[in-house]
Amino acid sequence: MEPTDPPRKVTGEALENALTERFPASNLSVLAHFYRGELSRSIAWRQKMDMTTHWAVIATTAIISLAFSNPASSPLILPFGTALLILLLTVEARRYRFFDVWRTRVRMLEVHLLVPALYNDKRLIEGDWREVLCNDLLAPTYKMSHWEAVGRRLSRTYIWLFAIVLGAWLVKVYLVNRPPGGSLDWNGYYQSFSLDGLLPPWIPLLLMGAVHLSMIGILAGTKSDREVTGETRRKDPTRRKWPI
Repeated sequence: MEPTDPPRKVTGEALENALTERFPASNLSVLAHFYRGELSRSIAWRQKMDMTTHWAVIATTAIISLAFSNPASSPLILPFGTALLILLLTVEARRYRFFDVWRTRVRMLEVHLLVPALYNDKRLIEGDWREVLCNDLLAPTYKMSHWEAVGRRLSRTYIWLFAIVLGAWLVKVYLVNRPPGGSLDWNGYYQSFSLDGLLPPWIPLLLMGAVHLSMIGILAGTKSDREVTGETRRKDPTRRKWPI
């Protein structure tokens, strides 16, 4: 086996020369400012998105605590929590689509500016990234659909919050309607969902079931979209540390 050459140390001057060969100095300065601006935008929208997740977790915790703090409290507060989660999921999906616009631009600049600078002894295929980026600056567009964004946020966080609220609702209905010192049979438990006789029991069950089946349907329908590149993922699951 032939010995391999030791990795060449790339100095700051070499990086600058490699980039200057690809772009004039004036354009390179503009691109540097543009990269910092797009990076700031992506960070700002990421913080907005994380804030919505924070609200969803706090709202879920507060609603469940309020429902179980008083044994006589109505189970209706938990379906209200599900409706609130749907609203927050919609807001977060919208913010995620905006975040993805700026993140995509940042990744494009990193791939086509930083990689060639660090790997200046190799010829890399550039493609039409400059035309794509210019067109996106002239007419900005989302990089993912609304339902793909919903599916991504649902699979990361919200599916677990919906499941927790659903389980808490089923338990709360049982506890409120359970006779003292006894237990409910299946028919009595079913009748407990009638909301104090205001509605037939099948209506609340149908509504909650439709919501959660819709969430499962969204996850199944967007599975192939969520496997598209763009997310930060480890290439080799068996490798515990990033190779340096």
